[in-house]
Amino acid sequence: MKILHLNNPAQVATNLVRAQKQLGIDATLAVTSTKGWHTNFDYNLSKVNTNSIKGKIDIGKKLYDLIKECDILHYHGQAVSNGYRDLVMWSGIMGKPVILHHHGSEIRNKDYPKFANELVKYRYVSTPDLLEFVPNAEWLPNPVDVQDLKYSKTDVSGPLKILHAPTNRQVKNTKAVETAISALKDEGLDIEFTIVEDKKHSELIEIISTNDLVVDWLNPDYGIYGVFSIESMALGKTVICSLNDSLYEKYDVPIISIPPKDLADKIKELYNNRNLLVDQGKLSYDFVQLHHNSIESAKKVIERYKEVLG
Repeated sequence: MKILHLNNPAQVATNLVRAQKQLGIDATLAVTSTKGWHTNFDYNLSKVNTNSIKGKIDIGKKLYDLIKECDILHYHGQAVSNGYRDLVMWSGIMGKPVILHHHGSEIRNKDYPKFANELVKYRYVSTPDLLEFVPNAEWLPNPVDVQDLKYSKTDVSGPLKILHAPTNRQVKNTKAVETAISALKDEGLDIEFTIVEDKKHSELIEIISTNDLVVDWLNPDYGIYGVFSIESMALGKTVICSLNDSLYEKYDVPIISIPPKDLADKIKELYNNRNLLVDQGKLSYDFVQLHHNSIESAKKVIERYKEVLG
């Protein structure tokens, strides 16, 4: 079985490819865009200038050569062609089975594209809120490579080190985070607050390891947690988000879920009882091992591939 993964939001494809290879699957990854945050792919097509007609033709040829050799195309995230029109070639003309894996902004609060509705064999979503926007989809909790993420017990001495790493400040509600922490510092709490943006993945992992508390998706309009939260939990860190509990009612998610207005009070509580961070960090680590282990996720996806291929 030969699988081509196309594009790599939040390194989900990277983690699936690695796990699938460990399970004996011939899996590779091609990307059509990259911000330079990682190099974990087999084919880099991002340097092709698709603003010109020639560029569009060139990338189409390169993708054709890759896709013709695979048994299944596992297509992640943003469409290569507007409205997923490229599916007409991969699925309609070439007859390749396509698994479409949605990751967020490309589909959230939008009408579902006609081509994506008609020309794919199966659909995954990376967070449960997307089930509202993607017909007949399955939520596959984002996988992480737990072998590379080592648990470390939180240091309960010294200043409380808090990390926030927004990819989009408005979406992650960074202003509310900054306001709460500024107020706590004014009260005299010994806090080291770090905001990290545009870092390579390996550097970000190192930074998470040196912090005690992670504040991630503090936005009730979304109510979800993402890969940054998962990787932080895998490293034994306590994570704060604003979750929609109804999305996770089947899971005892160990993320501290609060509305933004309560952030300062919650941080003060944790500041005054650091052992809570140790206990919560261990629960978080165990949760990721159980629900976000890339090997277990890959096993589920491989079974789906087998069903698609018949």
